[in-house]
Amino acid sequence: MNAPESAEPVLDVLVVDDIEASRQALCAMVEQLGHHVSGVCCGEAALVRVQTRRPDVVLLDLLMPDLDGFEVTRRLRALCRDRWLPVLVTSSMQGDEHFIHALQQGADDYLLRPVNPALLSAKLRHYGRVLALQGRLSSALQRQRDILDNILDVVITLDPQGLLCDVNLAACLRLGRGLSDHGLLGRPCAELLGVDLDTLTQQRELTVRTLDGSTFPAEISVSPWRHDGQIRHTVVLRDLTEQRQIDRMKDEFLATVSHELRTPLTSILGALGLLAGGVAGALPPAAKPLADVARRNGERLSRLIDDLLDLTKLEGDRMVLHLRPVSLPALLGEALAANQGYADRGGVRLVYTPPPDAERWRARLDGDRFLQVMANLLSNAIKHTPSGAHVYVEPLSEGPWLRVRVRDEGPGIDPAFRPRIFEKFSQADASDRRPQGGTGLGLYLTRVLVERMGGRIVVEDTPVGQGAVFEVKFPRLVEST
Repeated sequence: MNAPESAEPVLDVLVVDDIEASRQALCAMVEQLGHHVSGVCCGEAALVRVQTRRPDVVLLDLLMPDLDGFEVTRRLRALCRDRWLPVLVTSSMQGDEHFIHALQQGADDYLLRPVNPALLSAKLRHYGRVLALQGRLSSALQRQRDILDNILDVVITLDPQGLLCDVNLAACLRLGRGLSDHGLLGRPCAELLGVDLDTLTQQRELTVRTLDGSTFPAEISVSPWRHDGQIRHTVVLRDLTEQRQIDRMKDEFLATVSHELRTPLTSILGALGLLAGGVAGALPPAAKPLADVARRNGERLSRLIDDLLDLTKLEGDRMVLHLRPVSLPALLGEALAANQGYADRGGVRLVYTPPPDAERWRARLDGDRFLQVMANLLSNAIKHTPSGAHVYVEPLSEGPWLRVRVRDEGPGIDPAFRPRIFEKFSQADASDRRPQGGTGLGLYLTRVLVERMGGRIVVEDTPVGQGAVFEVKFPRLVEST
């Protein structure tokens, strides 16, 4: 079909008629209307012509000696399954029964002979517009298919029953069916992915097993949409193999660097301690403040290295927690004592009232890691609290939970930053000029440690300027008597 989009389409019309005079007359009429036309004298010739050069429209006589128009129509429909081919049957027979039968066999329209040129022109113009629209839709669909097949991630679409109804090329390759979707369509996702549709929509990651037995970790993204009144789900599976390899390399690098830093730093801190203790003789008055600055910054660097080491252990699942029944008030007392010196240097007062039923405040925790959690929360609170203000540690009991709130009187937390506060390397001010140092790992490690010990941590919504409130809670340990 040849025509610019704005003009009337020029069609390639095939006329099928065993009577030469009527065939030539109809061909001449079609040509006069501005279309390309060719004619054949029988049904068999029409079938051969359609297979070698597909026309846009077929004008088909119903009464022919070898194959009548009804049989030719039926065979044309069997041949042309990939693209619509309009078939208009023609006949001079009276009555509608034969036209009805032709339409039942797959014909699209009919013309009564002798053919009215104006009616033929209108019908060809109509089918030309429909074919042009079909061509544009086919091009758009092909573009979408090409885009989909060039996506490296596995993309599948599931019907409401969880059966595959569409897949891209990556899905064919990764799920083991080669370059064809044959064998994939119609199969349940539970058979291919190991989980049903409901479970799939609730997960963030999945280990996908291909048909050759190999597996790969995948990130899941599910998008529901509606088609013919039914909800379908398009699922994107992004292979995380390379990302996991990069993460492992990064973790190994951090662990190696941290260990390499630890050895000289230990020697430096030891030497500073000896100097401060007078082993090499009394330090001059002007040297003591410099030694104190070096020691404090060395200790700060040591804490940062500890955070990096903990990060690599946690994310590599190499950190072993020793959970045992402990007294929470006793641990809180240790945490406050450990951070009292830091609070004194900043002029901050720590306020803590032990719970009246302290004997019932028992939980199953790793004591050392709980002290690490409290150290992070208290040091953050002290660091952001102005001199002369308070940091409150408030133990609260709530049913089966034991809660500990750490509340400061600092500037509070920017609401825009609050959703990201427990993310890795997250800082409210990431610039080089931020007033407080840090790696952005403390609260991330705190969250992971709390969750590994079966607890929860939240930051409360407080107005800016009215301090920050963090709360950790753990299940109360009910010991049998």
